[in-house]
Amino acid sequence: MTRKPLFAMAVALAMSGCSTLDHLTGHGVVTERTSGFDNATLIEASPNALVNVDGMWTESLELGARWSSATPDNVALVMSWNAGAAGNLVFLDTRAFFVNIDGNISQYSAGQPASHAGSVAGTAGSNRLYGTNEVVIPYSVLERMVAARSCRIRVQTSNGYKDFDFTRAHALGGKPTAIVAISELMAKVAVLRNKA
Repeated sequence: MTRKPLFAMAVALAMSGCSTLDHLTGHGVVTERTSGFDNATLIEASPNALVNVDGMWTESLELGARWSSATPDNVALVMSWNAGAAGNLVFLDTRAFFVNIDGNISQYSAGQPASHAGSVAGTAGSNRLYGTNEVVIPYSVLERMVAARSCRIRVQTSNGYKDFDFTRAHALGGKPTAIVAISELMAKVAVLRNKA
């Protein structure tokens, strides 16, 4: 074999390894289930990484989504702040969520924050501190976010704000970002809507 095919195979394996590792640790996993409360179909994309606007690295904020057939015109965006190496949550109280879709900016209010200490999927029982928050937006806005040429997210907290590039499907090294799982969630929603 020549060096070029070997290099291409190594890159492909490395990129698929990032995706597999994310799934093993519960990041960016899309699930579908029936609610035991109201029999609604729930489709969820567990939070996965967002890339900063420079595209250089992922931040401590991860984004996922949850859609319910009981409220099909809305979707909850699930934000998960992971603790740093010191175990501190720097950003816990998300105050506002801004979306810039190809230059059109809209703002949404965040729900009450929740913090959790405990085992996170794939951490083999280790204790980690993480905070979550949700923002409910119209499903049509999520469709526009995914289809956009440029979609930036700004999360306002008590400590200032952080900006993210939602349209980047992969971080450096090939790690899949939130848009990959959210696109998969939307494909499952489309199948359900077409059946109705």
